Amino acid sequence: MAAARKSFAERGYSGTSLRAVAQAADVDPTLVNYYFSNKMGLLKAALEPPEAFGAGIAEAAQVPLEERGGAFVEAALRMWDDPATSEILRSIVLAASHEPFAMERLRAVFSNLVLQVVSASLPDNEAALRADLVATQIVGLAMTRYVWAIGSIADMRTEQVVRLIGPTVQHYLTGPLGGDVTEGA
Repeated sequence: MAAARKSFAERGYSGTSLRAVAQAADVDPTLVNYYFSNKMGLLKAALEPPEAFGAGIAEAAQVPLEERGGAFVEAALRMWDDPATSEILRSIVLAASHEPFAMERLRAVFSNLVLQVVSASLPDNEAALRADLVATQIVGLAMTRYVWAIGSIADMRTEQVVRLIGPTVQHYLTGPLGGDVTEGA
């Protein structure tokens, strides 16, 4: 799977072949075909997020609402700081950046594992909007810190990131949103 994720992230779907993935993984190409049937089957498997992804968000959603912003940021950082899950998440993001199927799959997974969990734990009629706003911060943080490694955010200590970003996420969870934020407005 590591060889497949790397190839899809670097070469895209059209530039990846089962034979090249097998060669990179040092396995017989018939094994790749046997376990995944075809290239689309291999891509689908490569886009599966690590179990820790959903579990970390679900755990953070159990923290008292007034402390949940920092908990969500911490959960995201833990996943991205773990080399095993980081490699998977990074490859999924990179594959989704140039493959429509991968982008649709990422949207579906993110909706099911993040947005639904975040919004389900919110008490008001703005739950879906608030979850979307939380996602802007978490996804933006992951992109700037781990994928693009931009500026000081890439080198900052985890505790400092939680201290600086957590309050913004908390505001999206519980603070006033201002203006007319109803659907379609």
